[in-house]
Amino acid sequence: MNVERMTIIGAGTMGTGIAQVAAQAGIAVTLLDSSAEAFERSRALLGRSLQGGIDREKLTEAQAAEVRERIAWSHGWDALADADWVIEAVFEDLEVKREVLGRAGEIAAAAAVIASNTSTLPISALAEMSGRPERFIGMHFFNPAPAMKLVEVIPGDRTPPEVTEAAVALCERMGKEPKVSPDIPGFFVNRAFGALLSAAIDIWLQGADPETIDGAMELGLGHKMGPLATADLVGLDVCLALLESLHEQTGHARFEVAPELPAMVAAGKLGRKSGEGFYRYGE
Repeated sequence: MNVERMTIIGAGTMGTGIAQVAAQAGIAVTLLDSSAEAFERSRALLGRSLQGGIDREKLTEAQAAEVRERIAWSHGWDALADADWVIEAVFEDLEVKREVLGRAGEIAAAAAVIASNTSTLPISALAEMSGRPERFIGMHFFNPAPAMKLVEVIPGDRTPPEVTEAAVALCERMGKEPKVSPDIPGFFVNRAFGALLSAAIDIWLQGADPETIDGAMELGLGHKMGPLATADLVGLDVCLALLESLHEQTGHARFEVAPELPAMVAAGKLGRKSGEGFYRYGE
């Protein structure tokens, strides 16, 4: 399938990052969002990311300029009409996704594929919400999308093989390493990370300090970053939503949420972005 035009619904961090990697692959991208403030943040984020690529000599000034030229921002849903590929990258909220995907299914071209960037929600259920499950697939990018190589590709129960193959080819074109996952809660990474984080929090509550827990995980498992430091980087609010979703969908005790985690989130201790989580961060 030849993908020349892509529309991404949601101009947040993930949507902007996906737009950048698609534009770097030569695809014309429109970021669709209802918020003017989101567009301002998106443009600023894109600028910082491209400048970082230039500073690290991953991009030239000319290449960065070409990426900027390939990305447009729009408030109008008609941006879906001429897209070959649509990626939903809105909040991890089932009702929000239901509304967005239903509308996308009505407006997008019949031949277009609709993909969701969900990190935990069932692809088969989202596919039904779109009204076109035979043209639907999961494509879970990781943050920051321009740097992280992995994309989990998740077919739903009515996704035909040719759509899966097209999604894999699109990921490879964008310089990513796709891994096809079964449609299970959390897919590969978040399912494993959720269990590891829950165990690390349990050890922390029994008196071990975060540095020791993370250091042991890094040395013993060969991880570059321990689970508590990773949680602070991702955001404890995001991690809380992840664990709650996994526990709700699976019922497994390994995903039970210790009450201390929602208490930290309620207190504004969200990790690096707030200055404090399992660790304290300076300016």
